[in-house]
Amino acid sequence: MEDIVAELEHLKKSFGTKDVLKDINVTLKKGENLVVLGKSGSGKSVLIKCLVGLIDPDDGKAVLFGKNISELQNHELNLLRKRVGFLFQSAALYDSMTVRENLEFPLRDLKDQDKTDTEALIREALKNVGLEEAIDKMPSELSGGMIKRVGLARTLILKPEIILYDEPTTGLDPITSKEISNLILEVQRKYSTASIIITHDVACARITANRIIIIKDGIFIAEGTFGELSSSEDEWIRSFFI
Repeated sequence: MEDIVAELEHLKKSFGTKDVLKDINVTLKKGENLVVLGKSGSGKSVLIKCLVGLIDPDDGKAVLFGKNISELQNHELNLLRKRVGFLFQSAALYDSMTVRENLEFPLRDLKDQDKTDTEALIREALKNVGLEEAIDKMPSELSGGMIKRVGLARTLILKPEIILYDEPTTGLDPITSKEISNLILEVQRKYSTASIIITHDVACARITANRIIIIKDGIFIAEGTFGELSSSEDEWIRSFFI
């Protein structure tokens, strides 16, 4: 039996009168890249925020590594979150810090971490994304694609078991988007991470996905591989892949 590392069960979330998520059920398996594909505003980002407790669902539950997060104390939830990495749309780098300082930031709470170990971890993370030479640059000196790579390096530095990618190719040109998508695939192969990739970029989904779930109007309307969904008999689903 395949290991389940994350699960949403009958999840519902509304904001005011708008029902964003309606009875969502999904599992994430160990080492799997799961793509949640949908148009902008369809509730994709809300889904992963509920999964890690950044947003409280109105109903249903989110389970991480076998634990219902709504039943955890704050310190227990924070420990669990350390096993999860995030890559935000903007990469969320600190503009006033160099690349090196941005990567040092997640390591600040680690005990018995000396400067030599920290330097080695930073250089390894940058090497994994092909940006060793950018270690002392400021974010303002980097291209959009480089910023995404640094954001991923900062995510990788703590060796997460799950990575949540929120629109990883948004704002990038097609060539750079393909490079980031291939990098996501490389990270999966090298570290056996499980990932949820939130996107409306069909090219990113084609490259990265082991499995795709399509969300529309707050519900999952289809699940399968890229090949299965792109040849669906449903006209709306099939048109999504053109």
